[in-house]
Amino acid sequence: MQFSAFHMLRRAAESYPDTLAFTDADSSATFMELYRESVRIGTAVASAVARNAAVAVLTRHKLADVAAFYGVLYAGCYYVPIDAEAPPEYVQARIDSVKPALVLDPSATSRRASDSTVDEANADPATRRYEQALPNDPAYAIFTSGSTGSPKAAVIPHQAVWNLTRWLCEEFRLDGSTVFASQTPFYFDASVTEIYCTPYAGATTHIMPQNAFFSPLKVVDFLNEHRVNTLEWATAAFKLIANSKVFEKRVPQYLTTIMFGGESLTGKHLNIWRKAIPQAMYVNLYGPSETTVDCAFYVVDREFGNGESIPIGRAIDGAELLLLDGQIAVRGIGVALGYCNDRARSESRFVQNPQVTAYRDVVYLTGDLAEYNAYGELVYLGRADSQVKHMGARVSLDEIENGAVAVAGVALAAAVFDAARDRITLFYSGDAEEPQVAQSLERVLPRYSRPNAVRRLDALPKLPNGKLDRARIWEIYADYQ
Repeated sequence: MQFSAFHMLRRAAESYPDTLAFTDADSSATFMELYRESVRIGTAVASAVARNAAVAVLTRHKLADVAAFYGVLYAGCYYVPIDAEAPPEYVQARIDSVKPALVLDPSATSRRASDSTVDEANADPATRRYEQALPNDPAYAIFTSGSTGSPKAAVIPHQAVWNLTRWLCEEFRLDGSTVFASQTPFYFDASVTEIYCTPYAGATTHIMPQNAFFSPLKVVDFLNEHRVNTLEWATAAFKLIANSKVFEKRVPQYLTTIMFGGESLTGKHLNIWRKAIPQAMYVNLYGPSETTVDCAFYVVDREFGNGESIPIGRAIDGAELLLLDGQIAVRGIGVALGYCNDRARSESRFVQNPQVTAYRDVVYLTGDLAEYNAYGELVYLGRADSQVKHMGARVSLDEIENGAVAVAGVALAAAVFDAARDRITLFYSGDAEEPQVAQSLERVLPRYSRPNAVRRLDALPKLPNGKLDRARIWEIYADYQ
């Protein structure tokens, strides 16, 4: 049986060996070239470490990283992507967390795939340990985007990778004509889609330079130059392009499928994209790293107001979403095996399904709150830890932020609650004046939900994956006191 995710690449090399698989700014590889380079790497890994061992891969969002990932899978191990260009303390903390048997730096050791002559015909059969993989063996472990303090890496099994990949390719008809633009760094889970859908579908992925989003115009030029027709981007990147007003100058010409996920989205940013590219299909994807990237989806099929939340929809195949006291819990094939080397936190989030008592049934508690709307669709309400008690009433900071983003001239917003002072402060970026934002919120929010202060910043701080850096925003708040 073909349980290992490596079989996707092997099958692609056999079925369409000369098809272009991945490119970056400096190199490219067909499926056969990528396969051979992965076998070369995997043969070396297998000779150095035991089966099912963790192998850290220092990534720079390059083609060489992808070859390393598949090489680790070939060796019957699981890879852990880590940002190679992060501060040394950051890197070391993650290495200490997963305790890998080996650390690979692909950019320092890679060679041209076309120069590689190693394949399974002349590789040591003992190194093909991917053939021994079981469905529940680990394929990769990835640090959650919210990792602060002590980092935690969710361990994802092969069966979860297969399920997600098969569902995406079948649901959205990804095939040999599909062309991706890889935006998300490989140490964030959204990148998993292109890594595996590319060989599964026989598609092509063009890896974008890490600094591409410094110039939204160059992003659009990249999409047009490579005739990209399919995006699976972080919502933060989706918002950035919408806020840049680049579509007033240039529009992507070939996009037909636009998927986004990673954080909440309102109609404001979606409507900018839909106006510029009305012919495309838009898909809101939802899922924490602990549920293998995506566990729910919503295909946009109606109009949304600027302040209206886009639903997360319904579960993908192989998953089920439960609402436990308003919190989303996920069960099914995509649920991670837990956190690497962290049993205590694993047991606090991967718990017994309270609706089942006769047998073991693990669900993942996401910490996300949701409710069903009039259409029967699940709508994200915010993090459980963003629900605060203000002026004696329960208040959602996410609702305040969504209300602010709906205001003309507001690009991004972040609300901070100071419990000691019972005070809410809203920070935002954009051209709108502070009184304008405050007055607009007075019209849409009840008195107890309105921020006590509204502050405009030149820009809101962000994490490397584009999400708001909430810790840094708290530091900014402290500076105002």
